[in-house]
Amino acid sequence: MKSIWWILFLVFMVPAQDEGSVEIYRVEESDRIELFGRNKNIYPVTVEIDVEAENLSPNKKLPVIEVIPPNSNRSLVSLAYSNIEEGWNLRTKYRYYMGDIDAKHQDSFAYRLPYAKGEKFRVAQGFGGYFSHQGDLRHSIDFDMPKGSSVYAARGGVVVKTEERYDQGGPTDDMMELANYITVLHDDGSFANYSHLMQNGVKVEVGQQIRTGQVIGFSGNTGYSTGPHLHFVVKKAKRGGGFTSIPVKFVTRNGIQLLEEGQSYIGY
Repeated sequence: MKSIWWILFLVFMVPAQDEGSVEIYRVEESDRIELFGRNKNIYPVTVEIDVEAENLSPNKKLPVIEVIPPNSNRSLVSLAYSNIEEGWNLRTKYRYYMGDIDAKHQDSFAYRLPYAKGEKFRVAQGFGGYFSHQGDLRHSIDFDMPKGSSVYAARGGVVVKTEERYDQGGPTDDMMELANYITVLHDDGSFANYSHLMQNGVKVEVGQQIRTGQVIGFSGNTGYSTGPHLHFVVKKAKRGGGFTSIPVKFVTRNGIQLLEEGQSYIGY
């Protein structure tokens, strides 16, 4: 049987350190070719795969979009031989991005304020803030916290990404990629980002299970920032890559509520 195999791959919306963490491979059976995805990450990924084939019939409408759970393999598409006596040609393209596009945020969950009980901090920029909380970042919150303030987990989950090597910050485009942060995966498939942490200000490890109210790092002034603060956002993956932010409520002394820009809240 004549067989020609090409794989063209596009990787985007994934930091360079994760390149190669998702693979597409094939298994040839007597009556078909099966394409699988292997996700080596500790978080789910969404894969979009398309094929151009001769003498092969896919069992699904193309392109195929599938979510692969953490550290697992999943069948993506099966292609049956149209004529077993003839050769086949197959050309495959795929891309992948962090997160599960089918995740449903638990909207009833009330988040903990990300600082110590009894401490009081102001919301310097809230939902729809004019400076940087627009578009997919619309539902972000900036807490006006001095550098070195302890940051507490607003919700439990698994730490999936961290960065703590940077020591610079400012309101210029060249600072965009220099923020220290912690990313936590929640059990409903959403993520929380705690950003602009101080250099060496991450106190958790990738893969660590954390609980609500646990100290996870220290606030700072790294990356795209006008001053010391903690940027907090809950987000979920969107189709095509990237994330969209989610409006979340917090437990406060006045009950469960959405936080308002310009208002101060005591940790509770």
